[in-house]
Amino acid sequence: MSAPGRVVLVAGTRPEFVKLHPLALAVHARGADLLLITTEQHTGAAMRDAFIDKLDWPCPVERLRIDTQAPLPLLGAILAQLGAHLRPTDFVVAEGDTNSVLAASLAANKMRIRLAHVEAGLRSYDPRMPEEHNRRLCDHIADELFAPTAIDAAHLREERCPGRAHVVGNTVMDAVRLNAPRIPARAGGGTGHILLTVHRQENLDDPVFLQAIVAFLEGLRAPCLFPIHPRTRDTFRRSGVLERVTLNSHVRVVEPFDYLTFLAAMRDARVIVTDSGGVQEEATAPEIRRPVVVLRRSTERTAAIEAGFSVLAPFDAKRIAELADDLSWYHPGERSPFGDGHAAERIAAVLVGEAVGTLAEHPFDSGPSDPLR
Repeated sequence: MSAPGRVVLVAGTRPEFVKLHPLALAVHARGADLLLITTEQHTGAAMRDAFIDKLDWPCPVERLRIDTQAPLPLLGAILAQLGAHLRPTDFVVAEGDTNSVLAASLAANKMRIRLAHVEAGLRSYDPRMPEEHNRRLCDHIADELFAPTAIDAAHLREERCPGRAHVVGNTVMDAVRLNAPRIPARAGGGTGHILLTVHRQENLDDPVFLQAIVAFLEGLRAPCLFPIHPRTRDTFRRSGVLERVTLNSHVRVVEPFDYLTFLAAMRDARVIVTDSGGVQEEATAPEIRRPVVVLRRSTERTAAIEAGFSVLAPFDAKRIAELADDLSWYHPGERSPFGDGHAAERIAAVLVGEAVGTLAEHPFDSGPSDPLR
């Protein structure tokens, strides 16, 4: 493989910034030309700038001029603008499964620019999830597929995705490892609390989910820290339940935390109740290691469940409360199923054209880079 003229990271949401930052450092350490392009999918400062300002990016940052989050206008705007920032010799890198990732992947494909998909192969097999469609499409047009676990690589193999697959671990583990010394002593919520996060579109649009979450919160007798996502606040307000949540004496509703404060909130929690994908991964890191009750009908992070770190909860207030109170189900493995915190180094080696050695010694890997052609 010839070395790229430039590695271009495209990101638009909190998880993408967090997970691509270690890769930016690893690519920069190898002397490659590097650029970060932000699609502005998260338009609020708390959800976007905090993850640029709090993380020291070793490269220029270019921003697209986008002022919408509606899926079709967002996709169209990114596709219309991104091409002006790209060169034929670039290597475009997208991480995850958001609309920004789909747009970046389509732009690279149509411009015949090399494309790498970080966090490839995740599958929930739940068609209600917009992200499920995005990641499938990206996986089938990417040249390099970086799978976090052997489970994810098997999905790529089963679907006969034509790109080259590599089992590398998840860069979220790198992010936690690199930022562990910077985590605040306290997140401001004390210790031993329930940490709650909910934001997924398919959940917030489900009346059964909303009823279960509100009933769960109203039945609490333990302190709960609830950093509320802007989408969640808007949905709660429209549904007429926001005051019922904010006036609950057991629930402390706060604005979204920056990345480092959120890591502290996870570390200090007794249990995490969430519908987030990234939180399911971060909670398995050695620096965090907290039980996670997953508020989803399905999850693409099955490795965390199989390793005893998390459990899937039905949309039933009583059952959610039982799982959050009685942690007898929590039997985590000695190691995270998402790797050893050095995934970015392996990915960077491929992107800059270096030879990749065997990864068989790592517990999350099934062997060296695995072409699926």
